[in-house]
Amino acid sequence: MAEHHIVEHRDTSSGTAVLLGIGVVLLLVVIAFFAFGGPGRFASGSGTPNQTNVNVPAQSQPQNAPAIEIPRQIDINVNQQPAPAAPAPANNR
Repeated sequence: MAEHHIVEHRDTSSGTAVLLGIGVVLLLVVIAFFAFGGPGRFASGSGTPNQTNVNVPAQSQPQNAPAIEIPRQIDINVNQQPAPAAPAPANNR
C-alpha cells in the first residue's frame, strides 16, 4: 500500500506583516505630505499682512453707457387664470 503523509501547517505570524505594511503606507503618506508642500502651503509666505480696504471709492459710470431703467418688481403669477377674451365687435349694417 501507498504511504500517506499528513503535513500540518500553523500560521504563527499573528498579523505582524499586516501591521508592518500599514505602518509603511502611513509613513509614505506623511513623507508625501511634507514633500508636496505640507503645512507650509497654509502659512503666509509673503510676509505682508492681509489688508482689506473697507472704504472703497465708488465706481463711476462710463459716459457712453446706455440709460436702462429696470422695474423694481415684476409680478409673475404662473397659476393665473387667462384673461377673458374681449367681445367681438358687432357688425351693424
